[in-house]
Formats: sequence, C-alpha cells, structure tokens
Amino acid sequence: METLVAYMNEERIGEFIKLANGAHEFQYDARWIESPIGRPLSLSLPLQYKKHASSNVINFFDNLLPDLSEVRDRIVARYQAESRQAFELLKQVGKDSVGAIALYEPSEDSPSFKQLDYDILTDERLEKVLSAYKTNIPLGMLNDEVDFRISVAGTQEKTRF
Repeated sequence: METLVAYMNEERIGEFIKLANGAHEFQYDARWIESPIGRPLSLSLPLQYKKHASSNVINFFDNLLPDLSEVRDRIVARYQAESRQAFELLKQVGKDSVGAIALYEPSEDSPSFKQLDYDILTDERLEKVLSAYKTNIPLGMLNDEVDFRISVAGTQEKTRF
C-alpha cells in the first residue's frame, strides 16, 4: 500500500491510497469533514467518513494530469517514475497539480504558501522554452532543468509563465 497526502490551500484534506492489488481509494481526513471550510474534491467524491473505493477515485486523480501520452512519457523519463499510471506520476509532480490540490508523500513536510518562490523569466529562458516546442519537447520541459510545474491539464499542450 502506498499513500499520498492531499492538501487544499495548506489544509490536509485526506489520503489518496494505492493498494497492493492496484486499486485506489480516497479517505477524507475527519478534521476536513468537520471543518467549516471542508468541501468535497468533486461531486463524484462527496464528503464522508467512509473510504471512497470506486472508479471515481482514480478518474478524479487521473484528470489532474495531462491527457497527452507524450507528456506523460516525458514525466516518466524525467523523474524515473515507475509507470505512466496516475498514482506514480502524481508522486512525482503532484505537488503542483491542477487547481488547489497538492499531493505529498507522508514523509514530506506539509506545504506552506506563506512565502512564494519564483524565477525571473529571462529572454534567454523564454527562447529556450519556446524553441523546445519545435523539437517535440512537451510543455517546455527542458532537459537541463530539474524543476517541473504542470498546472494546466488537458488535451492541448500548455506552459504556464
């Protein structure tokens, strides 16, 4: 069994679980359910104390990732992910997934957005990212960079600046 801890706006909301048999579950944290700001991740995953164990779990989390297989392959290659499956990819890039959801391994510190880090986008960097599109490197994922952000999922390739 493997677990990723889900956070929304720095609040722990629950756990995304991959069982040994490959099935997936999601368990809301009781404090999130009881919180005045607690809300469901999706209409298909309503707030409840019981674990969600339906296909709705993997469908929701899979949709936090890009649709294009080339992009998923690139994530696998860059991070040596175990597979192209959603759980394995989210272990690598889930800290910056779509919307307010962030996924961390249990051993990692919880997120803090009190101080934001950023890099100034230079003309040289912008040129490298845009040139990468001509060489079939998806989403501006440059080989010489270790930091990867993916905040826009979907069929089309998108890079966030």
